Amino acid sequence: MTVKNIIFDLGGVILDLGFTRMINSFEQLGVKDFSSYFNPQKQVDFFEELELGHISPDVFYDEFRKATKSQLTDEVIEENWNLILKDFQKERMNLLTDLSADFSLYLFSNTNAIHAKCFEQRCIEQMGQPLATYFTKAYYSHELHLRKPTVESFHEVLRQSNLKADETLFIDDNADNILGAQAAGLKTYHLKAPEVLTEIDFNKIIY
Repeated sequence: MTVKNIIFDLGGVILDLGFTRMINSFEQLGVKDFSSYFNPQKQVDFFEELELGHISPDVFYDEFRKATKSQLTDEVIEENWNLILKDFQKERMNLLTDLSADFSLYLFSNTNAIHAKCFEQRCIEQMGQPLATYFTKAYYSHELHLRKPTVESFHEVLRQSNLKADETLFIDDNADNILGAQAAGLKTYHLKAPEVLTEIDFNKIIY
Protein backbone atom coordinates (compact mmCIF):
# COMPACT_ATOMS: atom_id res chain seq x y z
CA MET A 1 0.00 0.00 0.00
CA THR A 2 1.29 3.47 -0.86
CA VAL A 3 2.47 5.65 2.00
CA LYS A 4 0.13 8.54 2.73
CA ASN A 5 1.70 9.87 5.93
CA ILE A 6 5.27 10.43 7.12
CA ILE A 7 6.21 10.82 10.79
CA PHE A 8 9.61 12.42 11.39
CA ASP A 9 11.85 12.35 14.40
CA LEU A 10 13.35 15.77 15.18
CA GLY A 11 16.82 15.44 16.76
CA GLY A 12 19.26 13.69 14.47
CA VAL A 13 16.87 13.79 11.52
CA ILE A 14 15.55 17.33 10.99
CA LEU A 15 17.77 19.04 13.54
CA ASP A 16 21.36 17.96 14.21
CA LEU A 17 22.40 17.44 17.82
CA GLY A 18 25.53 18.69 19.56
CA PHE A 19 26.12 16.25 22.41
CA THR A 20 29.86 16.92 22.56
CA ARG A 21 29.66 20.69 22.83
CA MET A 22 26.94 20.45 25.48
CA ILE A 23 28.88 17.91 27.55
CA ASN A 24 32.14 19.86 27.26
CA SER A 25 30.45 23.09 28.29
CA PHE A 26 28.91 21.57 31.41
CA GLU A 27 32.20 19.97 32.38
CA GLN A 28 33.97 23.32 31.94
CA LEU A 29 31.43 24.72 34.39
CA GLY A 30 32.49 22.13 36.93
CA VAL A 31 29.87 19.42 36.34
CA LYS A 32 32.13 16.38 36.49
CA ASP A 33 31.43 13.49 34.12
CA PHE A 34 28.22 15.04 32.78
CA SER A 35 27.86 12.25 30.21
CA SER A 36 27.16 9.80 33.03
CA TYR A 37 23.90 11.69 33.65
CA PHE A 38 22.87 12.14 30.04
CA ASN A 39 24.15 10.62 26.80
CA PRO A 40 22.67 9.23 23.56
CA GLN A 41 22.22 5.78 25.13
CA LYS A 42 20.80 6.58 28.54
CA GLN A 43 19.73 9.28 30.96
CA VAL A 44 19.17 9.41 34.71
CA ASP A 45 15.65 9.53 36.06
CA PHE A 46 15.06 13.29 36.34
CA PHE A 47 16.01 13.81 32.69
CA GLU A 48 13.49 11.15 31.70
CA GLU A 49 10.83 12.60 34.01
CA LEU A 50 11.27 15.98 32.32
CA GLU A 51 10.99 14.34 28.91
CA LEU A 52 7.75 12.67 29.96
CA GLY A 53 6.35 15.92 31.33
CA HIS A 54 6.13 14.47 34.83
CA ILE A 55 8.19 17.27 36.38
CA SER A 56 8.42 20.97 35.59
CA PRO A 57 11.60 22.73 34.42
CA ASP A 58 11.92 24.32 37.88
CA VAL A 59 11.94 20.90 39.55
CA PHE A 60 14.39 19.66 36.91
CA TYR A 61 16.82 22.50 37.68
CA ASP A 62 16.67 21.69 41.40
CA GLU A 63 17.22 17.98 40.73
CA PHE A 64 20.10 18.82 38.40
CA ARG A 65 21.86 20.88 41.08
CA LYS A 66 21.28 18.20 43.70
CA ALA A 67 22.59 15.36 41.53
CA THR A 68 25.61 17.22 40.17
CA LYS A 69 26.39 19.02 43.45
CA SER A 70 26.57 22.32 41.56
CA GLN A 71 25.31 25.81 42.25
CA LEU A 72 24.52 26.71 38.63
CA THR A 73 21.55 29.04 38.15
CA ASP A 74 18.45 28.01 36.24
CA GLU A 75 19.50 30.32 33.41
CA VAL A 76 22.99 28.81 33.10
CA ILE A 77 21.63 25.27 33.13
CA GLU A 78 19.06 26.18 30.46
CA GLU A 79 21.61 27.91 28.24
CA ASN A 80 24.05 25.01 28.35
CA TRP A 81 21.36 22.31 28.16
CA ASN A 82 20.18 23.95 24.92
CA LEU A 83 23.66 23.68 23.40
CA ILE A 84 22.62 20.20 22.30
CA LEU A 85 20.34 21.82 19.71
CA LYS A 86 22.03 22.91 16.50
CA ASP A 87 20.62 25.26 13.86
CA PHE A 88 17.85 24.49 11.40
CA GLN A 89 19.02 23.90 7.84
CA LYS A 90 17.12 25.48 5.00
CA GLU A 91 17.54 22.49 2.65
CA ARG A 92 15.88 20.11 5.09
CA MET A 93 13.03 22.46 5.83
CA ASN A 94 12.46 23.05 2.12
CA LEU A 95 12.30 19.27 1.67
CA LEU A 96 9.52 19.12 4.27
CA THR A 97 7.63 21.80 2.39
CA ASP A 98 8.01 19.85 -0.86
CA LEU A 99 6.93 16.55 0.72
CA SER A 100 3.86 18.16 2.28
CA ALA A 101 2.41 18.60 -1.21
CA ASP A 102 1.99 14.82 -1.50
CA PHE A 103 1.94 13.51 2.09
CA SER A 104 0.57 14.41 5.48
CA LEU A 105 3.61 15.15 7.63
CA TYR A 106 3.87 14.61 11.38
CA LEU A 107 6.57 15.15 13.98
CA PHE A 108 7.17 12.84 16.95
CA SER A 109 10.03 13.82 19.23
CA ASN A 110 11.29 12.71 22.61
CA THR A 111 11.92 16.17 23.99
CA ASN A 112 11.12 18.45 26.92
CA ALA A 113 9.65 21.85 27.66
CA ILE A 114 13.07 23.51 27.91
CA HIS A 115 14.29 22.30 24.54
CA ALA A 116 10.92 22.83 22.86
CA LYS A 117 10.88 26.48 23.87
CA CYS A 118 14.36 26.89 22.39
CA PHE A 119 13.92 25.10 19.05
CA GLU A 120 10.47 26.55 18.43
CA GLN A 121 11.79 30.09 18.89
CA ARG A 122 14.89 29.29 16.83
CA CYS A 123 12.78 27.99 13.94
CA ILE A 124 10.87 31.27 13.82
CA GLU A 125 14.13 33.24 13.90
CA GLN A 126 15.95 31.12 11.32
CA MET A 127 13.16 29.93 9.02
CA GLY A 128 10.69 32.77 9.45
CA GLN A 129 7.84 30.52 10.54
CA PRO A 130 6.92 28.23 13.45
CA LEU A 131 8.06 24.61 13.34
CA ALA A 132 4.44 23.48 13.67
CA THR A 133 3.59 25.00 10.27
CA TYR A 134 5.62 22.30 8.53
CA PHE A 135 3.43 19.53 9.94
CA THR A 136 -0.18 18.48 10.20
CA LYS A 137 0.54 17.81 13.86
CA ALA A 138 3.60 17.77 16.12
CA TYR A 139 3.80 15.32 19.02
CA TYR A 140 6.23 15.90 21.86
CA SER A 141 6.87 13.34 24.60
CA HIS A 142 6.52 15.88 27.42
CA GLU A 143 3.02 16.75 26.19
CA LEU A 144 2.03 13.21 25.23
CA HIS A 145 3.45 11.78 28.49
CA LEU A 146 4.76 8.88 26.43
CA ARG A 147 8.22 8.30 24.93
CA LYS A 148 9.61 6.39 22.03
CA PRO A 149 10.40 3.52 21.65
CA THR A 150 7.31 2.20 23.49
CA VAL A 151 4.70 0.67 21.21
CA GLU A 152 2.10 2.50 23.27
CA SER A 153 3.55 5.86 22.24
CA PHE A 154 3.26 5.05 18.53
CA HIS A 155 -0.25 3.69 18.95
CA GLU A 156 -1.26 6.93 20.67
CA VAL A 157 0.14 9.10 17.88
CA LEU A 158 -1.69 6.99 15.29
CA ARG A 159 -4.89 7.11 17.33
CA GLN A 160 -4.87 10.86 17.89
CA SER A 161 -4.31 11.63 14.20
CA ASN A 162 -6.51 8.76 12.96
CA LEU A 163 -3.69 7.27 10.91
CA LYS A 164 -3.35 3.72 9.62
CA ALA A 165 -0.02 2.16 10.51
CA ASP A 166 0.44 0.47 7.13
CA GLU A 167 -0.04 3.81 5.35
CA THR A 168 2.48 5.59 7.55
CA LEU A 169 6.27 5.85 7.26
CA PHE A 170 8.35 6.65 10.34
CA ILE A 171 11.87 8.10 10.01
CA ASP A 172 14.29 8.10 12.94
CA ASP A 173 18.03 7.87 13.56
CA ASN A 174 17.63 5.71 16.69
CA ALA A 175 17.55 1.94 16.16
CA ASP A 176 15.41 1.27 19.25
CA ASN A 177 12.82 3.78 18.07
CA ILE A 178 12.72 2.08 14.68
CA LEU A 179 12.06 -1.28 16.36
CA GLY A 180 9.27 0.23 18.45
CA ALA A 181 7.64 1.70 15.36
CA GLN A 182 7.89 -1.61 13.52
CA ALA A 183 6.27 -3.39 16.46
CA ALA A 184 3.40 -0.90 16.16
CA GLY A 185 3.00 -1.82 12.47
CA LEU A 186 4.52 1.26 10.87
CA LYS A 187 6.75 1.27 7.82
CA THR A 188 10.16 2.58 8.84
CA TYR A 189 13.36 4.12 7.55
CA HIS A 190 16.42 4.11 9.78
CA LEU A 191 18.49 7.20 8.98
CA LYS A 192 22.08 6.25 9.72
CA ALA A 193 24.91 8.79 9.86
CA PRO A 194 26.56 10.07 7.78
CA GLU A 195 23.41 10.00 5.64
CA VAL A 196 21.23 13.07 6.16
CA LEU A 197 17.55 13.67 5.52
CA THR A 198 18.03 15.36 2.15
CA GLU A 199 19.94 12.33 0.82
CA ILE A 200 17.05 9.90 1.28
CA ASP A 201 15.59 8.62 -2.00
CA PHE A 202 11.94 8.88 -1.03
CA ASN A 203 10.82 7.36 -4.33
CA LYS A 204 12.42 4.07 -3.26
CA ILE A 205 10.93 3.85 0.22
CA ILE A 206 7.35 5.08 -0.13
CA TYR A 207 6.07 3.29 -3.22
